[in-house]
Amino acid sequence: MGSLRPRKGLSQTLLIILLLNLPTVAVAKGEWRLDPVTAKLKWAEGEDRLLVGGGWGYYATDFRWTNDVRWRNPSSPSQPVYYQTQLRRRITNDWWVGTAGRYSTAPTCDFYWVELEAEKTLSKPVAVRLWGEGERRHVTASTTLENYDLYIIGSRLRWRLAPDWQWKGELSREGKTYASPKNSSTKTAVSNELTWRISHHTLLGRWAESTRVYPENSWRNYYHQSLRLEWQWNINKSTYLSANCGYNRQQQGSGKEGGKLQFTGILDYPATDRNKLSWLVSTTKKVDAYDPSLEEESAEELPPADWRFGVRWQKWTLPLTLRTELYGIWREEGLVGGVLLRLQGDIARRHWTLGIAPRGGFYPTEEKGYWVEVKYYLD
Repeated sequence: MGSLRPRKGLSQTLLIILLLNLPTVAVAKGEWRLDPVTAKLKWAEGEDRLLVGGGWGYYATDFRWTNDVRWRNPSSPSQPVYYQTQLRRRITNDWWVGTAGRYSTAPTCDFYWVELEAEKTLSKPVAVRLWGEGERRHVTASTTLENYDLYIIGSRLRWRLAPDWQWKGELSREGKTYASPKNSSTKTAVSNELTWRISHHTLLGRWAESTRVYPENSWRNYYHQSLRLEWQWNINKSTYLSANCGYNRQQQGSGKEGGKLQFTGILDYPATDRNKLSWLVSTTKKVDAYDPSLEEESAEELPPADWRFGVRWQKWTLPLTLRTELYGIWREEGLVGGVLLRLQGDIARRHWTLGIAPRGGFYPTEEKGYWVEVKYYLD
């Protein structure tokens, strides 16, 4: 990626990809399909946002060519306007090779991204994915942003050890080069995940760690480690219990380190084909904090745990689906409450969503704001 000129690299790569696969498009027996046209109007953080998207593709038994377009107003480096094209071709049995390219643009920069992959999709007993990707950010206007080149090489293996046991492992290597050498870094990440299903229970354990190294600024180096355990129990036809707990720890090159414990529990009762009531609880606690820049006698005590409580109600009455959440967050400063409402409908070729979530939802990652989204299915 570093040798490609910013304005020509992606177009040249996509042209080569298309030329190599034109014979396949010509002979493959498939069909053209149009993706639904999407329009989403959102109000969040005092700003109106508009998203419009769509796509099309050619689908055959051994070949796929898909195209997607997303337009946003306003756009930003984290949410740019983009066009993406992807090709996947079966080479033998359950082995596929693929490639993809994306051009993204924002008011201050452009992005050029390309990916190559090989994948064995059948998981009896082994599934494999190997991939490599590269991205370049080219700054087009006066800003604090910098140009960078990024590459990622990764591998993933999923192995069904027995009918009720499955292991998944992943290893990746990332290199990111900025115009300023002090911001350049490399990252190595590895993860292992084991799933066990027995009777009405599903148990999952996941361990992961990563290391990022800044050759020109060792104080920014960090090592991150996480451990996660999940348990799902189908008690009966109307009662389900799930719980997960996790521990995350990070150590920086400056000597600063800290950890965090997290627990979430969900009881679904009563749960039927048309209604489900969920009782939610979650807590997060910082542990093992250490900052060498603070003298021992002036170090502050760790804050108490944050607690979240909530009730979620979901109702399915075609063509409508309703989801509501009432939740509270208890922090050291006091109690903060919130509400989420998501109403969806399917009428003929139209699918629409109304979202009201001024503070988000029970989960911190829940979307925040007010939005209306409409999808129209052309096919």
